[in-house]
Amino acid sequence: RMHPDDWVSGDMKETTKVFAQELGDRWGIGDPGCSNGVLLFLSIQDRFAYIKTAVVSQTVMTDSLSEMVIDNLKPLLKGGQYDDALLQAVLQINDVLKGKSIPGLKTTWFSMFRGLIRLIPFVVAIGVYLLPILAMIVVFVLRGVLTPVAWLLDYVTNLWGRRRAELDLQWVQTELERSEFDQTMCPICLEQFATSGHAGCTVLGCRHKFHHACIDPWVNQHTNCPLCRADVEGPIAPEDEARPQKYQ
Repeated sequence: RMHPDDWVSGDMKETTKVFAQELGDRWGIGDPGCSNGVLLFLSIQDRFAYIKTAVVSQTVMTDSLSEMVIDNLKPLLKGGQYDDALLQAVLQINDVLKGKSIPGLKTTWFSMFRGLIRLIPFVVAIGVYLLPILAMIVVFVLRGVLTPVAWLLDYVTNLWGRRRAELDLQWVQTELERSEFDQTMCPICLEQFATSGHAGCTVLGCRHKFHHACIDPWVNQHTNCPLCRADVEGPIAPEDEARPQKYQ
């Protein structure tokens, strides 16, 4: 039994901690240099129990788990079953160090939390070593999927381009076979006239027809037709009489 006169700062709990620390150091509990010792201190007459853990072992055997082990001893200690209490404490401490659960209301939550904490280094190591491999796999899969798609798109684009060129050529050939005054497309941009008749178009005095946007810059600087070189100041079609004088 610890005499109150011997207590450190008048506190029995603090005295127990100091005594357990000195006792553990003298006995050399734990592996040398590993700081993994665990000391169970039990003072029967003082009705006090304490578990001292080293730095490394405390990461597993936390203060909350130590208190849980001690709480599980109390029924046996109250019944005078000291041997059974010590045996149970040693077995539960061993279970905690092995990552197993022990009886207690908070055991499940603490076990889950402790398990997650212990998984962090493993997850980090897996991420560091496997991330480049996973990245290579993703790139390989994407390349295998996207390369055929790119080839297909390129093939379709080239096919459509050739087909469009053939259609344009046929269109131009058909236009050349028409009368020069029976135009269906603008000779400058080679685009079809949007509507029938002369709407949206300029008909020069020589009867050649153009889009307004195509012929206007030419007419602003010249007085002849870009096709036949006829003077645009000559007679014009009735449909163009409403056009400004500079276009006639």
